[in-house]
Amino acid sequence: MKWLRVLLVSSLMLSLACGDDPPPEFDDGDFPTSSYDDLFEGVPDRETLSEEGKADDIYPSAFDLVDTQSPVKSQGRRGVCSIFSTTALMEHLFITEGTITEPDFSEQFLQWSAKVEVGSFPHSGGSNASSNLRALNRFGTVEEPDWVYEPTGWNASNDPDCGAEEESDRPTLCFTNGEPPMSALMARRWKLPQAGRYIRPSVTSIKAHMTSTNTAVIAGMDFFYQAWGHGGSSLPTYAPHKTEGVILNPNAEDVRVSLEKRAGHSILIVGWNDDKEFQSVNEAGEGIVDEDGEPVMQTGFFLIKNSWGDTWATGNEFGAGYGWISFDYIEEHANVYGSRPPRSVDLTETCGDMRDNDGNGDTDCDDEACAAHATCMTTMDAVTTDTLSPSAGIPDNNEAGLESTITVDEGGTIADLVVDLDITHPYSGDVVVTLQKDGVTATLVSNEGGSDDDIVQSFTVNEFIGTDAAGDWTLKVIDTGAADEGTLNSWTLRVTRCEGDMCEGMSGGMSTNRYENDSLVIIEDGGDTVTSSVNATQAGLVAGLAVEVDITHPFVADLVISLEHDGEEVEIAREIYTTNLNRTFTLDDFNGADAEGEWTLKIRDVATGDEGTLNSFALSVTTR
Repeated sequence: MKWLRVLLVSSLMLSLACGDDPPPEFDDGDFPTSSYDDLFEGVPDRETLSEEGKADDIYPSAFDLVDTQSPVKSQGRRGVCSIFSTTALMEHLFITEGTITEPDFSEQFLQWSAKVEVGSFPHSGGSNASSNLRALNRFGTVEEPDWVYEPTGWNASNDPDCGAEEESDRPTLCFTNGEPPMSALMARRWKLPQAGRYIRPSVTSIKAHMTSTNTAVIAGMDFFYQAWGHGGSSLPTYAPHKTEGVILNPNAEDVRVSLEKRAGHSILIVGWNDDKEFQSVNEAGEGIVDEDGEPVMQTGFFLIKNSWGDTWATGNEFGAGYGWISFDYIEEHANVYGSRPPRSVDLTETCGDMRDNDGNGDTDCDDEACAAHATCMTTMDAVTTDTLSPSAGIPDNNEAGLESTITVDEGGTIADLVVDLDITHPYSGDVVVTLQKDGVTATLVSNEGGSDDDIVQSFTVNEFIGTDAAGDWTLKVIDTGAADEGTLNSWTLRVTRCEGDMCEGMSGGMSTNRYENDSLVIIEDGGDTVTSSVNATQAGLVAGLAVEVDITHPFVADLVISLEHDGEEVEIAREIYTTNLNRTFTLDDFNGADAEGEWTLKIRDVATGDEGTLNSFALSVTTR
């Protein structure tokens, strides 16, 4: 629905995430700080959080998890420190699980997800660990190449509205650097099994959690400029501490002047050293000594991983970007949040999606896992590819639509057919796309995608398997809604012909029958699996299936949808990020099975917060 995009864009007005714009007196080289209010929103009183561990537990005097950390990153000039600390935690948790040794997740996507999908901080650019981990638990994130982080935020040169003086007058896209590209929305989502929880910010509780789970924790804190050696400090800073990234518990004057321009910061705690000590500093930026002239030391420091890149704390013994923060600073001025690693990571190759799903360096048919897949069988002819690039306009709200025809000269029995689409459209939910040949019509797209931009996607079309490839193939694109126009940039027809034994049973005798159940079924919120069934009466072996579902639901990503027949159940869809779903899915998982009998659609709502209805379910069965 078009109103969904308007609602999302107009109601989520934000300021810079994890912080405000740096004060005007800051130099360009200063590191960004954060919004204190955002980092501490919803944080429970520490007295309500139980001490963890046992009273007689003994912890090592020095401990670190540096070996399970991803590389230090830089947030650039954007105030997204909580996004970076949360992403650093997630990468660390995946490394700890062990299946993926070098995870690299997209900070830019998490920033968008926390704002738009979770809906946190609708009138601020800030965030915090709780909101970010809810996003990772419920929605997941994508990998860095799917939406690469941009170190500079948007301004009026990117969108005129981003130049508004008041943050509340700037649209969401100013703080997410636009909307995710279609490639990111289509990419695999990586999730955490838990949204996490707050941990009492005491030294013993933090140590208990870290040693019992072998995981790091996020700390969001009040920011004291002199203690951090920050260029925005109105007090002199102490240069000797900068090289190692030492953050002392602040003196009284640092606290007083810092609160006048209150800010915050978020980092990852990755270890500690009880014996580490550094000299205290006074308001003049000088090391404090006692009456005997001996340095006054602060003892006991947590090891932290920061997000200011490798130009910060270049002399730290654990590497640039790591630092030390006083136990007392964390206990007095921080909140702490932790989560757990994924239970297991499934790396199964999906044949034909042009991604290396199992991470072994081989994609689709180059991967041994796809050797037996129909599109990769060596007994088939090489694929014949025909492409048209009409760059033709799609008439707005016009049933006649746009037609584009490819003529295939070479005949032969079709064993596999794939259509690649490249359509530019500001609201893909308006679009219906069909493929027609010799009186047979296959629906590729049917008003799906909602407010998503563009349709750049590949479709496996089973309706034409077993027919002859030669002839005219017509793609028809219809815009069913008013107010926007699109363009068919190009489309490609990829035909794989069978030969020899592969053709047996495919030539001739193909028929397609459609069965529908339009009984309304309530999809209970977080409830039991609901079903809808049809009974196929035609005999023969399945050569292709098209499953049509019409679902009303405010958040379809909550649903897991599958099809069952003859004791075999195949998952059709999960984590489809849209409102409502009216879509046709093509399946080849049942090819070769007996077509006759009961086919059951199963739907389960795996989250709480909303319910919906299955309006209708239809099954088109092609047999040979």
